[in-house]
Amino acid sequence: MKTVTIEAFLTWAFTQELCKVGGGDGLTTVGASNWSLTRDVATLGTLIDRSPNIYGVVPGFVVDGDPHPDAVAAGEAVRGLARIGFEIPEGWAPFPDWPDEHGLVAREVRRVVDEVRVKGDRLSGRHLVALVTGAAILGHGPDWTADYPGHRMVMKNGQPAWFVMKKAKDAFGRVYEYEADGFNRVSQRPRKGAYRRFELKNMMRGTVLARLDWQLWQDALAVLADDLQGSLSHHAIAPFSADRQPWARVRKAVVSA
Repeated sequence: MKTVTIEAFLTWAFTQELCKVGGGDGLTTVGASNWSLTRDVATLGTLIDRSPNIYGVVPGFVVDGDPHPDAVAAGEAVRGLARIGFEIPEGWAPFPDWPDEHGLVAREVRRVVDEVRVKGDRLSGRHLVALVTGAAILGHGPDWTADYPGHRMVMKNGQPAWFVMKKAKDAFGRVYEYEADGFNRVSQRPRKGAYRRFELKNMMRGTVLARLDWQLWQDALAVLADDLQGSLSHHAIAPFSADRQPWARVRKAVVSA
């Protein structure tokens, strides 16, 4: 019985064994290994003339025997993730390592989360299956590292812009607030209660999704480690503890330095 981490076990299963499922068609190997074919599918999402099998792995041209039963168990466990649904918790804050004195990062996170909730595809078990399969094939999880996008004052005609909140009524007589130009063109002065606003210099949607995917991947690994523990014939899964916020350690290291 060989003890392995859940990450190493999945990589072994998906890159060395599950390529035997649906493979072999009388052809000879033509330069590219099963591993590189599978890796290209994970990276590019497609491969001409070769489709992934039921486990999301490109079958090999030359197959030597059946896949190891432990690898099949891994593949079925990953496929089982498709039955899981999840929600992003209210107040989810994946950037404690970044300054946010103007609330710009938090606002962008809320915007992206709202978008994800509306679309729904990233909240399905199918996304978990694709996420875990891709990480196993590539040998690493989502890249959550990123630099703070920076912020700047909102400008208009080369000058810092002024804004003011106003109230109005809709067609049903309901009062609502809206943001208007806070600069009085006649007096050439800001209006009463006017304020200035800041914005992020760079978009951070991709980074928000990467940190979401990292946490989903870690949670999925925890589920898989628990499901597979004690059910394999030749492998034992080492104890696994989800590392959901590795970026928090980076912040501590910076503060301590």
